[in-house]
Amino acid sequence: MDEMDIDKDLSFRGESTNNVSSFLNGNFRTKMVAGSFYIPRSDKAPLGEDAHFICREEETIGVADGVGSWAKKGIDSGEYSRQLVRNAESSIQKQKDQRNKIHPMEVLNEAYFNTKCQGSSTACILTLACDTIHAVNVGDSGFVVIRNGDIVYKSEIQQKGFNYPFQLGNGVKLDDPSVAQEIKATVRIGDVIVMATDGLFDNVHNHELEKLVHDGLVDLRKLETFSKMLAQKIAEYALQKSESKTLYTPFTEECSKANKYRPGGKRDDITVIVAHILPR
Repeated sequence: MDEMDIDKDLSFRGESTNNVSSFLNGNFRTKMVAGSFYIPRSDKAPLGEDAHFICREEETIGVADGVGSWAKKGIDSGEYSRQLVRNAESSIQKQKDQRNKIHPMEVLNEAYFNTKCQGSSTACILTLACDTIHAVNVGDSGFVVIRNGDIVYKSEIQQKGFNYPFQLGNGVKLDDPSVAQEIKATVRIGDVIVMATDGLFDNVHNHELEKLVHDGLVDLRKLETFSKMLAQKIAEYALQKSESKTLYTPFTEECSKANKYRPGGKRDDITVIVAHILPR
């Protein structure tokens, strides 16, 4: 389990000594406000293969990315990712009703065992509790935590080989939730979480994402529209990069590591969720 230590210097927030003490003791209450934007790879398939959810009251978000190679067998793995997401939302609501606390690994397990259609998908689920995020991740979807314009945490990519991510599915050679990376990280007021499918991470470098968030925070004044507008801005930038045939993208870099020459972006479905950590 990964854990990101809290930054002890909270002076930028102007908190009182008592509030800082409460924060360091894990009692400082925060909330998460999230918005999303989705761009399917093709207008001919408006649902695409990505799926996502935002459970606002439960302060839980998630993405799933159906693995496109199933199309060669005539199977739409977007059906798998969408069913997985619906089952995750049902599990979250059940946990909220029963004990008022969300456990992402339990959500992932229940969603996986209740998803019966053909196909496979990566998945990432994250919830906020007080000043801590708890997350599970399978494959090459994931999230970053951005603080004061810098990425202070980025979930690891899980893959078996080049362009071959870990993936949940109902097959002998597919994975189950036991392979999921569990993540626990401390966050603070002002942090921005960007969760996305690999349509973002294959096309946008870390420094570009940091700048997009920084500029978005400067440009967007109305908090109630902040998350969705910034998610759209990031997704559209990723789309622009994905259409390039010449730029050096993160996918170009991964190709180079696999001794393949492939400049430019990677066309894919692009899902972006932006979540802002605020005082409760």
